[in-house]
Amino acid sequence: MILIIDEWSAIPIDIQPFLAEFFKKSFIPSPQVTLKIGSLEYRSNFTIPREKHNYIGFELGSDISTNLDIDEYYVYDRSPTEITKVFTEILYKHIISELPVNYLEDTYSIKTSNQFIQGVFSGKPAFNELVRASEGVIRDFINIFNLAFFDAQRKGLKNIDKKTIIESGRQWFENDKSKNLDDILHQKIRLIIDEVIGNKRARSFLVSRELERHPIIQQLFDARVIHLVKKGYSDKDNPGVRYNIYSLDYGTYVDLINTSKQPEIDFIKNDKLDSSTIVPFDDNRSIRRIILTQSILN
Repeated sequence: MILIIDEWSAIPIDIQPFLAEFFKKSFIPSPQVTLKIGSLEYRSNFTIPREKHNYIGFELGSDISTNLDIDEYYVYDRSPTEITKVFTEILYKHIISELPVNYLEDTYSIKTSNQFIQGVFSGKPAFNELVRASEGVIRDFINIFNLAFFDAQRKGLKNIDKKTIIESGRQWFENDKSKNLDDILHQKIRLIIDEVIGNKRARSFLVSRELERHPIIQQLFDARVIHLVKKGYSDKDNPGVRYNIYSLDYGTYVDLINTSKQPEIDFIKNDKLDSSTIVPFDDNRSIRRIILTQSILN
């Protein structure tokens, strides 16, 4: 039996260790039960330490272990080709689940996910732009597709083209994400955009691990206007300091696409590295060395 508990962080944080203790005593001793918990790392409290090395709840590494960081796993920039394949299947299965059985096959002779993408989009660049615009977030992916589909229908387009995806990405950011930011977060994301995009012509930046729990970083991450790309990067020029790499959301720079002010969108391979770049990925792709300081966050 597999027991899956999602949205663990929705439980009041002071109650979480006691619920963890209940699960530990009820299910973990049984080899027939596999327990999976979905949770936000910085909103989770699995353990209350007690005297004499005793504790209430889960002990990470002993009772349970961390497995997969979905936010990092599905980020488009880490593996564009593979993530595009995954999102192709996700969209196809999402659509057929809402339609009568065999509707696409009987009506349009569509039997596979690739045939569906070819039939709905004007080409691979349009669908790739949709995957990029979602920044690896399934909810954003589906909603941007919905906006693009109905916009294409309204305009009488046969297929969804790249221009429609870009416009839908802008619309989704304004209607969903931007409205959820208060005045302080609007000010902070503006400062970050000015520093990263305006001054550096990039969209990714580094945050030291000691600042990853800063309320501004957490709130911007929750609002999906910044996205985690890689955890625990060690910069050779700052030994002993670990960084998390974040990227700005598609909506923050969508208006600059195809203009002279467009930031470097792709992580690129650069044989001539200097002090302004770092290589955080196994395939030797580089990004600009932009370290977000506490002064900006405060």
